[in-house]
Amino acid sequence: MRRQWLLLIGILLLMPPVWAASPAQVQRYFQDLRTLRADFIQRVFDERSQLVQSSSGQMLMQKPGKFRWDYRTPAGQVIVADGERLWTYDVDLAQVTVRKLDQALSSTPLALLSGAAPIEDSFAVGNVRQQDGLNWYDLTPRQPQPEFRLLRVAFKGDALVSLELEDGFGQRTRLDFQKLERNPALDPTLLKFTPPPGVDVVGDAG
Repeated sequence: MRRQWLLLIGILLLMPPVWAASPAQVQRYFQDLRTLRADFIQRVFDERSQLVQSSSGQMLMQKPGKFRWDYRTPAGQVIVADGERLWTYDVDLAQVTVRKLDQALSSTPLALLSGAAPIEDSFAVGNVRQQDGLNWYDLTPRQPQPEFRLLRVAFKGDALVSLELEDGFGQRTRLDFQKLERNPALDPTLLKFTPPPGVDVVGDAG
């Protein structure tokens, strides 16, 4: 479940901060955006808005098709997309699962992550909504998606601070970002993954 949400979240983190912009401006933003880095807190709420899970860590992203999520609490987990494969390392289980990235992305609109699809082709963007000092926007997928029905993004000024995904059962996954940096220099070794010695590797490691 966590991996599915992260695939979808990857889309949003490469979206532009001004949703009222014209498609040409959006496309220019995608062309200029290369990398992102942030600390995050992830919370999952049930259909009654009751908190059922909380976790935190750090994320890195780089176009095209590379990202890394390091979960530090409550349990260690590392999820890395290296441009070719998606690796998921469960520290407590000492197990790595791996599959080809194109297979992982085939059922999601993650073509946006590589800039292959314009935002307006995949989402209808609603009007701004003010709440708790933030500007929230609802993004509805133009084609039905099995994993989610609605995406919400929040900005404070021109800075992305939160995003939220809602599935068809009313469950919400929310990420709040801290120290988000746009286009920082990233260590390329962090966007590669080598299974630690002694762990089980399941899937297509190549």
